[in-house]
Amino acid sequence: MGNFAKYLKWTWPQVCAERPQLIEVAERMQAWWQNGKTGDVLNISMPTRFGKSLLASSFSTWLLLRNPSTRILRASYAADLAETFGGQVKNQYLRFFEKAGQPAPTIEGTRGKWMIDGQTMPNHAAVGISGGITGFGFDVAIVDDTAKSMLEALSRAYRNQLVTFKESVLLGRLEGCRKILNVGTRWTVTDWFSLWPDAEEYVLPAMIDGRSVCEAWKTTEELNRERARVSDGVWQAQYMQRPTEQGYIRVFEDWPFERVNFHGCKFIEFFTVTDPSKGRGGDFFVTLLAGVTIAREVVIIDSFIRKFAQVSEYYDYLRRVGEMLPSCTHYIESNGVGGDILHDGNRDIDIVGFTSRADKWARIFANADKIKAVKFCETCDNLNLILSELSNFPAGDHDDIPDCVNFAVKAAAGDL
Repeated sequence: MGNFAKYLKWTWPQVCAERPQLIEVAERMQAWWQNGKTGDVLNISMPTRFGKSLLASSFSTWLLLRNPSTRILRASYAADLAETFGGQVKNQYLRFFEKAGQPAPTIEGTRGKWMIDGQTMPNHAAVGISGGITGFGFDVAIVDDTAKSMLEALSRAYRNQLVTFKESVLLGRLEGCRKILNVGTRWTVTDWFSLWPDAEEYVLPAMIDGRSVCEAWKTTEELNRERARVSDGVWQAQYMQRPTEQGYIRVFEDWPFERVNFHGCKFIEFFTVTDPSKGRGGDFFVTLLAGVTIAREVVIIDSFIRKFAQVSEYYDYLRRVGEMLPSCTHYIESNGVGGDILHDGNRDIDIVGFTSRADKWARIFANADKIKAVKFCETCDNLNLILSELSNFPAGDHDDIPDCVNFAVKAAAGDL
C-alpha cells in the first residue's frame, strides 16, 4: 500500500464515498510525510465527528504497513482514549492481512503499547496528556483530541499542562524523522494547535459559501439549525475552525445584572467570602459581602477589592461588617495567602477556610447559570468594577471577581 488515499478507500470504501474530503486530507498527509523534512509539524483541524480519529488511526496503520519498524506515539487528553486508538490501529493492521488473504504477523503487548514480530521497541504506544513515556523513542507523534471539552480548552491551567507535556514528554521522545501530526477540533487560539506556530495547516470548515462541506455528514439545514443554537464563539471554533481569543465566549455578556435596594430585600443570612491575593502582581484581593433572601436569592451587598491589599485592611473591613451584621459568617479560600491568614494567631475575628482545587475557569463555567441569578445592591462599593469583570469574563485582564462571585453562590448553597 504505497498510497495512503488508496489504502483509505480500500479500508473504508463507504466512509470515503460519503466524505470525499477525507481523500483530499489523506493526500495532504502523505505529501507531508514524504516531504523529506525532519521535525516538521502538520496541523489538521476538522469539525467534530467528521472522521479525524479514523484518519489518524488509518494513517498509523498505513505507516506500519509500509515499514513495520516505524515507532508511533499516540497521545490524547486521557490515556484510556489514546489506548483505545492504539487498539484500533492494531486491529486495523491485522485486518489488512486478513482482507488481503495473507498470513498476519505476530503482535505482542497491550492495546496501548505493542510490538510487531518481536521488535525490541514498541511500534505503537499510547499516552495521556498528564502521563509520560520512559525508556522509548518514537519516529512520529500523532496527537488527537487534547481537550475533552471547551471548558478544558479554555482553562489556563490546562494550557500550562499542555506546554509541559509538549516540552517534557513529546519532544524528548522523538527520534529519527521526528514528525508530529496534530488532528483535532479547534476550540480557542490558545489550544494545543497554537503551540506549533510554524506548523503546516489544513483546515476543513463545516460550511463553504453557505453550504455544508459534506451533506452526508451534516446537511446545510442541520448546520444552520445548530448555528442558531450556539454562540458565535462556539460556531467559529467547533464548526468553522477559526477560533479567536477564548473562543469569543463572554459568559455573562448579555446578563442584565439586576440591581436591588438593600432595604427592599428580606435577608435570612449574611456572609463574606474572600479570594485573597499576595501583595504583589496584578491580582485583586477580593472580599464580597453577600446576603441570602427568604426566596434563597443571592445578593452581593458590598465589597472590599484592592490590589496590593494589606491583611490589616481586610481585618478592618470584616470588623466594620461585624458591627453592622453581628451574625455574619466569614469565609476565605485557604490556598496560599488564605492559609496564612487562617493561621494568624493575632487576629480577633472568626474566619472559616475552604479550598478550591478545580481550575478557576472550569468551575466558573460549570456554575454560570447560578451566577447569572445573583443580584447586586445599588450601593455596593466597586459595583462598576464587579460588573466589568463579569461582563468580560473570560476574555478580560482579570477574573478574580467572577471567581469570588462563584464562591458566594456556592457558600449560599452550602457547597464550599
